[in-house]
Amino acid sequence: MSKYNKKKLRIMFISAGMLVLLVTTIILLLAFRSGIEFYKSPTQLLEVRDDTIRLRVGGLVMRKSVKSNGINNSFAITDGSNVIEVQFVGVLPDLFAEGRGVIVRGQLKDNVFVASQVLAKHDEKYMPRELEKTLSGD
Repeated sequence: MSKYNKKKLRIMFISAGMLVLLVTTIILLLAFRSGIEFYKSPTQLLEVRDDTIRLRVGGLVMRKSVKSNGINNSFAITDGSNVIEVQFVGVLPDLFAEGRGVIVRGQLKDNVFVASQVLAKHDEKYMPRELEKTLSGD
């Protein structure tokens, strides 16, 4: 093989490797795109108002805003500046309460956040109820 052919072969291998890397990167990005969720506060959500993407919205559950008939739940969350109404069908977590932190996952539809999941937040002083009862001797 001449020197020219070795150089051409090396360039072809490098080009093929870069092409495979590019295609792999594009496939991975498209696969991850469907699983990406953005975290927003109520103020940020109202600024964006995009009802096509799935989001996580965090804030405090407003006092006297919780309405529940067991499965159908509605409440409002706030970040201190703005308020978002939330609708959720399902069982709320044990730590869910008015005035406490919450993260809801879902989509904004007609200015109401329709949640598919509700996660209650707790502070670092959290203790499971079972352990609390054991320690208190009840």
